[in-house]
Formats: sequence, structure tokens, C-alpha cells
Amino acid sequence: MADEKSTGKRTLGVVEAADSISQEVRAAEAEASINEQIDALKSEISRLKESAGLIAEGTGQLAVAKAESLREDLRQTIQANPLATLAGAAFIGYLFGLRHR
Repeated sequence: MADEKSTGKRTLGVVEAADSISQEVRAAEAEASINEQIDALKSEISRLKESAGLIAEGTGQLAVAKAESLREDLRQTIQANPLATLAGAAFIGYLFGLRHR
């Protein structure tokens, strides 16, 4: 200690070593934290993919069901009013004929 006071120099080697060790520990902790966050994001992405797949599947089934329902309603309407249907088809044919003149 007497040497430190007389020269005015402090030994920095011990402090630097402790700082570098604490920085390495902080870096390792930060890397571990980032890795945990990445793993959490990966699992969340896989859950979102699964949810999107289920939604797409449900939407497709709904579209098919609506198309079948519309077809069935149209069939029932045609069976209930065959003359009106025939007149409507003739009118649409007439309009298409005028268009292509």
C-alpha cells in the first residue's frame, strides 16, 4: 500500500479481470435469455400455424356447405315453380342473344 501511495498508481489488473468476468457472465445471461425468447417465439409460431390451418379447413368446409345449401334451395325453387324458371331461362337466353348481335 505504501508503494501505491507513493507512485500514485493503482493496480488495475484485478479490477479489469473482475469486469471482464462480469461482462462474460452478463453476455452469457443475455444469450440465454435471447435463446429462451427465440424458443418461445418458435413455439408461438407453430401454434399460430396450427390455428391458421384449422381456420382454413373450417372456412373451406363452410364454403362447401353454403354452396350445397344454395344448390338445394335453387333445386327446390325450380321444382316448385317450373314455368317461372322456364320463363326466366328464356329471358336470360334472349338477353344473351341480343348482346352477341
